[in-house]
Amino acid sequence: PHLPHYRMGDPTWRGGKGRAIVGAINYLALDMGVNAFSFLPMNIAGDDKNVFPYVSDESGDDRQRIDVSKTAQWEVVFEHADHIGLYLHFKTQETENDQLLDGGDLGLERKLYYRELIARFGHHLALNWNIGEENTNTDAQRKAFADYIKATDPYDSPIVIHTYPNQIDAVYGDLVGYPTYDGASIQTNPDSVFPNTLKWVQESDDVDRKWVVANDEQGNARTGVMPDVNDPTHDVIRTKV
Repeated sequence: PHLPHYRMGDPTWRGGKGRAIVGAINYLALDMGVNAFSFLPMNIAGDDKNVFPYVSDESGDDRQRIDVSKTAQWEVVFEHADHIGLYLHFKTQETENDQLLDGGDLGLERKLYYRELIARFGHHLALNWNIGEENTNTDAQRKAFADYIKATDPYDSPIVIHTYPNQIDAVYGDLVGYPTYDGASIQTNPDSVFPNTLKWVQESDDVDRKWVVANDEQGNARTGVMPDVNDPTHDVIRTKV
């Protein structure tokens, strides 16, 4: 549906491929005035199961083989996102696959995955690394992941994490003040966005490591933010989110 939003002179690859995805981010930034977007670089076993940086979605040695042609195509999209003013929110994993690499631990597979993301995309103008969507790793694993990324990333981009609405206090309570976490990526309902944001800004300030706190997913899973045709004014989202 976003092919019409591609503009002459925008980037493509391999003889004109990529126009639809470039058109999609044009729509977000140039038509809708959005200045950030989130995405999954790896959703093996996840909702769509169609995005990963590897040569295949098979286990074993293929988890150590990066498809450099694919990541080069991603770089075209991300570079264009820079040019049109979009912040890159890397959700590095989702709840369905956060145990996939090294059984959920920080091992060779996960280190390679993080290093490749940082080496190929860490230079972009504005981004954060999200440890996981609706994350189910342990507190010790979450801290180990952030420690590794922080030690590896020469650009020192912010590290955040996303969790289930009913686990906000449990997850963030253990991480607030931890030296390699820079913020929260909160999933909650619209009425709770402001109080949740205020709470974690204040609690992080109280321990002298003030967080950047963002709302990331609101409403129920089926609708989120309704399409314009169903909710043209977006009054609830505009006033509460």
